[in-house]
Amino acid sequence: MSQKKWKFNVIDVIAVVLILAVAVFLFTRISGSDDGGSQMVDIRYTVLCLEQPSEVYDTVQQYLPSSLMASGTLYGQQVTGVSATPTMVLGPDGQWVEDPNHMDLVFTVEGQIERGAVLVATAGTQEIRIGKKIILKTEYLEFEDAIVTSVEYPAGE
Repeated sequence: MSQKKWKFNVIDVIAVVLILAVAVFLFTRISGSDDGGSQMVDIRYTVLCLEQPSEVYDTVQQYLPSSLMASGTLYGQQVTGVSATPTMVLGPDGQWVEDPNHMDLVFTVEGQIERGAVLVATAGTQEIRIGKKIILKTEYLEFEDAIVTSVEYPAGE
């Protein structure tokens, strides 16, 4: 019996190199090691929720700290505090007066975000930028039309 001897040719070498390149690419994408691992950056920001019913302030405090969530997924940020100031309304005499039934709430959110080539702060799928309206949602709380009023990177980013 004669056995046929198999020889590598240029096409075989190219095919092997391509297969190895695809395997390395897929491994780095799956393992997340394509950039040497992701670097996490601390973030702290405040969110203003205008004209909330006065009783909400007392109720909210019992649920803090509370992890941010979106679409049923918890994220690496938490609402850590809340403060309240009276909502001001224009009175019948044209003067600004306190609304006894409403408060403006300021929430403090702290956590970490992933640092990419450009530092884009996100909470779930929402970008965190000063002046941007977001939905502030945790396991127990949800406020629509919340406004981001400050963003800090405590580590000096």
